[in-house]
Amino acid sequence: MPLTVQEFQKIDNKVVTLMGMSGLGKTYLSNILARSGWLHYSCDVEIAGKMGISVETQDLSALSDYIGQVGDEAQGGLPLEEFKKRQKQYYEAECAVLSELTNVIGNANLVNDSTGSFCEITDEDLIQKIADQSLIIYIQANEQEEREILKRATEYPKPLYYPADMLDEWLENYMTEQNLADIDDIAPNDFARWVFPKLFRTRLPKYEHIANKYGVTIPSDKLRNVKNADEFLGVVERHLS
Repeated sequence: MPLTVQEFQKIDNKVVTLMGMSGLGKTYLSNILARSGWLHYSCDVEIAGKMGISVETQDLSALSDYIGQVGDEAQGGLPLEEFKKRQKQYYEAECAVLSELTNVIGNANLVNDSTGSFCEITDEDLIQKIADQSLIIYIQANEQEEREILKRATEYPKPLYYPADMLDEWLENYMTEQNLADIDDIAPNDFARWVFPKLFRTRLPKYEHIANKYGVTIPSDKLRNVKNADEFLGVVERHLS
């Protein structure tokens, strides 16, 4: 059951989980809250650490490079078996990092800066645990931002996590459309451009489901001009029941 505004106001040390597509300001808001004294739990950084990869909050390129893309090795792609192995490693690391959120909750406000793939977690008990420990806030893109996200993904395709139950289907459909006989014939960036809109559209209802069941949805433009923690909390409270 989502929190009411009265229940949220009574919490001395608040914990929030920011959820939504990459590029909507989760880390930007987290940094604003950190400057106001909140603890910043960066899931991206923690996941990289679990996988033995050294990164910084503002530069996750090493993690992206490791996750990689599937397809022609001459174009920087990975064989399908290796790609799936790394996808599984990433998923397991994300679950572990979320499970350990409880270890950093203490005598201070905390922001859990989740990944774009938070909605792909299939362990309902784990999502429930996060909801019990924090207020899940879905930062919802408007139509213009959705177009910008899709445009950016076309211009700058990057490694992403794909739900395991959809990856094989998407690969099969792509290869059929492109008349390709082998996974190794896939141009990694071309597949990333082709598949992203499909991934994007499957994620939106997942975000909405989690927010409706456990948290609150806040349009991104309501958070865009937030300058400090007090303003952030004001926006949150106006959107709670």
